[in-house]
Amino acid sequence: MSAEDGMTVVPDRLVLLGGLDLEARREFIAAASGVIDKAAGSTVGPVGMDCSRVDSLDDGTLGMLVLIARQAQRKGARVTLERASQRLRGELDDAGVSHFFDWQR
Repeated sequence: MSAEDGMTVVPDRLVLLGGLDLEARREFIAAASGVIDKAAGSTVGPVGMDCSRVDSLDDGTLGMLVLIARQAQRKGARVTLERASQRLRGELDDAGVSHFFDWQR
């Protein structure tokens, strides 16, 4: 998958670029599932997701992030949102879902 598709997957790390359509969200979820499976029950650590290129979330992307975080929790892993903007953090707080994530600057 290329950056033009709205995401980039780096081994054991996800980079969210924003503006994902339905198909791109499906592909991102599939890629995230692979990273979660690697992180679950191992010493890999949390599932890192670079959010530095995302200013705000639409409803579909918000739902996708929650789905990924809940999937990680079920497998004993956590999603760490890296370099998330204050606006993005605020949107997750407003939606009542920020507790699903860890944060890293």
